[in-house]
Amino acid sequence: MTSDATFVASDGVRLFYRFDDHTDPWKDAPYLVLVHPGMGGSERLIAWVPHFSRHYRVVRPDMRGHGKSEAGLDKPLTHERLGLDFVELLDHVGARKAHVMGSSAGGMVAMQAAFRWPERFASLALYAATAGIHPDRPKKGNWLERVAKRGVRQFLTETVRDRIGNASPEHVRWYIDSAEGVTVEALARFVPLMASEYYPEKLAQFKFPVLMVVPDPDPMVDRSEYDKMHRHLRDGTFVTIPGAGHGMTAEIPDRCAETLRDYLKKLETR
Repeated sequence: MTSDATFVASDGVRLFYRFDDHTDPWKDAPYLVLVHPGMGGSERLIAWVPHFSRHYRVVRPDMRGHGKSEAGLDKPLTHERLGLDFVELLDHVGARKAHVMGSSAGGMVAMQAAFRWPERFASLALYAATAGIHPDRPKKGNWLERVAKRGVRQFLTETVRDRIGNASPEHVRWYIDSAEGVTVEALARFVPLMASEYYPEKLAQFKFPVLMVVPDPDPMVDRSEYDKMHRHLRDGTFVTIPGAGHGMTAEIPDRCAETLRDYLKKLETR
């Protein structure tokens, strides 16, 4: 079963998600939540579904202000609010806890939720996701200002090679189209929030297993940021993918999904 649905968050904002479940109906299958990167939506992770939906109940939310979810521009936007969106989604679909994969900014949102509600996480996989945004990183490309001045589509067009490498023109077009629904107004609040805190040391709080998958090298993030995160993890597994772009979850989704699938299988044998 694959379905599109919405629910209303506790602050009144309507949020969209996709639910992919081809598990045996008589079994109590685990949940897997796939969180897309910023300037994207749940559509970006469509190729992951066949790898998991036979054995996991797969939930793909659109973060508020992305995809088909409302932005709630008249509501406060905080790390706690985005975390609440995640927890309220789990409550809505009936998941006591879930395995979670977050891509880039989606991983940042997942980490912030995990700091506040760790009991809802069976594991966390971070793909090209840093512990916040290092204060020096936005200065290197003035990308905050570029999005505001030129719009989301133009910014993605200018940076698409760093995100999905030498993808075909059709792949690039789909990638950029999948950012529809993301507005400059929403990003003007979302991006500064992601950059408001840098917290690699806080990852020591996680008592559940954490998988880090990073491009080698990442065209958009210095390797030292990932290494610092890994040093603070109690139960961390570190995997590099040579030659991948920062948006590798959409660039090489099968390779990325297989890495997570193998990791989850190992967790099952613990």
